[in-house]
Amino acid sequence: MLEVAALALATAVFLATFRVRASYVDFALAAAAVALIVATARRSRRLWEIATPTLEGAARARYRSAALLAAAFTLAALAVLAVLAFGWPPESAAGTPMIARLFTLHFFAAMLLYFPWALLQQYIFQFYLFGRLLHLVPLYVAIALTAAVFASVHFPRWPVMSVTLVAGCVWTSIYYRHRALLPLAASHAILGAALHYWVFGHDLLADWANVLPSWLR
Repeated sequence: MLEVAALALATAVFLATFRVRASYVDFALAAAAVALIVATARRSRRLWEIATPTLEGAARARYRSAALLAAAFTLAALAVLAVLAFGWPPESAAGTPMIARLFTLHFFAAMLLYFPWALLQQYIFQFYLFGRLLHLVPLYVAIALTAAVFASVHFPRWPVMSVTLVAGCVWTSIYYRHRALLPLAASHAILGAALHYWVFGHDLLADWANVLPSWLR
């Protein structure tokens, strides 16, 4: 409880202090989070064993079920994002043909590059945070809190926060039942790229290139 409370306080102070921050700051924080998670990985696995001592089915069957559920959610969410893309073209996408926005090569490249970042986030929120919340609050409260924390790190981008709140609930529920991160990370990468390219009209590759040092561009 003290560990989670300390993390919550530090996160709240950071988000309130640095509402607008460079992308490299998020990457630095992610590196620090990885170091913390790796250092406590054995304890995290033990906490999961206590929280859910038995899982139904073999690991391969659970992975297949997680992949099917994640794929179903991803397809449904993509349909919603496509409708939003047709009905709400942002200024940055004005004059860009819809087909070009939906099927640009940058979009598919961004999905692939997004995957490691998405996997890291699923590891932090589902494996590390959710596993601890299960020992403090009932299951559905733990799912809601995990999703709320995941949404809060996107503050103050309210449209993104609303989308990630829903996605966080779905991904956390799937992880609780099947304990597979890769399908969730794939869903995260696909939907994250679609949200930015289709709805917001942002070129993620260009944004990421601006973060790189000049000698790497």
